[in-house]
Amino acid sequence: MQTPAAADISIGTAPAADATPLRRVAQVADIIEKILLVIDELSGHPLRPYQKPLAYRILESLIIEDNSKITALWSRQSGKSETVADTVAGAAIMLPILAKMFPDLLGKFKEGLWVGVFAPTDDMSDTLFSRIVYRMTSERAQEILNDPEIDERLDGRGKLIRLKKSGSLIRKQTAHPKAKIEGQTYHLVVIDESQDADDRVVNKSIAPMLAATAGTLVMTGTPSYTKSGFYSQIQINKRAGTKRGAARNHFEVDWKTVAKYFPQYGKSVRGEMERLGEDSDEFKLSYRLIWLLDRGMLITADRFDSLGDTTMQTIPDWYRTPVVVGIDPARKKDSTIVTACWVNWDYPNRHGQYEHRVLNWLDLQGQEWESQYYRIVDFLSHYNVLAVGIDVGGLGDVVASRLKVLMPETNIVELKSDRTNQTKRWSHMMDLLNKQLVVWPAHARTRSRKTWQRFRAQMEDAELTYQGPHILVAAPDTEAAHDDYVDSLANALYLTADLQLPEAEMVNTPW
Repeated sequence: MQTPAAADISIGTAPAADATPLRRVAQVADIIEKILLVIDELSGHPLRPYQKPLAYRILESLIIEDNSKITALWSRQSGKSETVADTVAGAAIMLPILAKMFPDLLGKFKEGLWVGVFAPTDDMSDTLFSRIVYRMTSERAQEILNDPEIDERLDGRGKLIRLKKSGSLIRKQTAHPKAKIEGQTYHLVVIDESQDADDRVVNKSIAPMLAATAGTLVMTGTPSYTKSGFYSQIQINKRAGTKRGAARNHFEVDWKTVAKYFPQYGKSVRGEMERLGEDSDEFKLSYRLIWLLDRGMLITADRFDSLGDTTMQTIPDWYRTPVVVGIDPARKKDSTIVTACWVNWDYPNRHGQYEHRVLNWLDLQGQEWESQYYRIVDFLSHYNVLAVGIDVGGLGDVVASRLKVLMPETNIVELKSDRTNQTKRWSHMMDLLNKQLVVWPAHARTRSRKTWQRFRAQMEDAELTYQGPHILVAAPDTEAAHDDYVDSLANALYLTADLQLPEAEMVNTPW
């Protein structure tokens, strides 16, 4: 077999210091195409048309040092891991060699290409890492490594493989929250099954490993029921990709695209479609690349927008009709949130449920409780309060007791925090949301307020899980995520599940 050795890569002379940008772009493109030839030689077959753009973009980002975050959302068993493994192997071999020929362009690879392979668990990271090891230890790889122009040897030890002469290395690591992974430096980090990766680990521990090299982060995976850093990065890349002249950083390949170039795959997936059903959750997630956020999230962004009244601003005071109020007391790093809701008592639906409108929020962050009590009392003095719901258990007991003393004529309702009672509150809230009986202000002025922005972020971040007969709604397990606004609203809404207003006077509303 004739292998494309370094001497065979006729790229031309290294770019001069005053080389024009166009010449440099052409030089980069030529280098990438030649490396892709080596990648095809390593694998024994050319990359398929849907695989090549991802491989090309990874190489381009490494060479031009643009510190990109590349996302790949591909259907199951479509060749995603194979594409990344082939690209990593080819780059690890060729970039250090080409660095000698083009020191200005590729000088940072003169001591090798350093790659970190991550996944949510150690076993999951082994899937991609083992493919890279297989690619670099194959007979084809050995022929290329033994070429006189390359003359390289591979040293493999457990979670690390290294090219002795060039210094290139690929290390397998886990993105598990309990793992100690800080301290490494990489040019390229690949996170497989990114939809399940811990966002805090990715942002705090993994991403900084690329800081010293302006390296490239590649996130691969499939859709899920909940939002994640992977989902957010995909949205960022999609939006950025619409700008004129922007590089493409998101690559999406569903099963139909793969089937065009791989008939056996199409035959297999059609069998799965017949077995599972095209509209089943499993088929949508694995092959159609549909995020089922409405199953795993309390509310989607589209639903949130549909429930916002763009003509309504927050109402700083309201005495005409009774309102209900929910309080979520602060715990540790959280905020105490008070939510006041207007209720359309005159027009219940056929199930006896009322429309609710959020009038205002009080956000007490970083304040001592002694001052919080009086801030809450002052805030509620601007409303005709029918009842205040507080989630008791722990600090909530103290808050409820103190407010009963400070507001003796107000009905302070203690809401139990066990799973059964929480399930009742979440079920009631979800029912009202689904029936569009909850509305919040969304006027332009209101949207500019920090309280509204926090409310939106927490509502859209809240994850929905089912544990047996119980429903749990909570913020994702990341450092910056909170659910205080969500709990406060749920407490307010639940008050109308049992409270009935005998009579109410007809009045005009201000929105």
